[in-house]
Amino acid sequence: MRLKLQYIVLFFLSSLSFYSCNDDFDEWGYVNMYIDPESTEYFDLNQGRRGWIYLHGGNRGILVVRNSGYLSPSEAFFAFERSCVAEKCKGTVEMEENNVLISCPECNSTFMAYEGLPVSGKAKRALFSYFAYYDGVYLYIRN
Repeated sequence: MRLKLQYIVLFFLSSLSFYSCNDDFDEWGYVNMYIDPESTEYFDLNQGRRGWIYLHGGNRGILVVRNSGYLSPSEAFFAFERSCVAEKCKGTVEMEENNVLISCPECNSTFMAYEGLPVSGKAKRALFSYFAYYDGVYLYIRN
């Protein structure tokens, strides 16, 4: 009986591992860059407490969002891959005019700007995020 239970548990765990591979997101790119967010080149990133910009890099680009109102300076930046994470969607996400939501015009999925979590639409997972660290001078964005 005990051996039978071990086989059942082993089968269950192995089937979970195969199932989890189906939801992997493989549309990100290698990123290793830094910018000076206070320079005039990135003026849109410094608009009030909620600035944002698009950068070249990753797979379809990088969306950098700043929320300097409630976080420490080193945690005020978020960097997301612009590839939509909805199943079978090849769209590119864009920041909406309200600076609170990110949307995909192809599948009509929307995401929260500061966490990348899905709000509505086909997307069931958060946007792929890159590591973003601000040391007071430069913003480092990496995988």
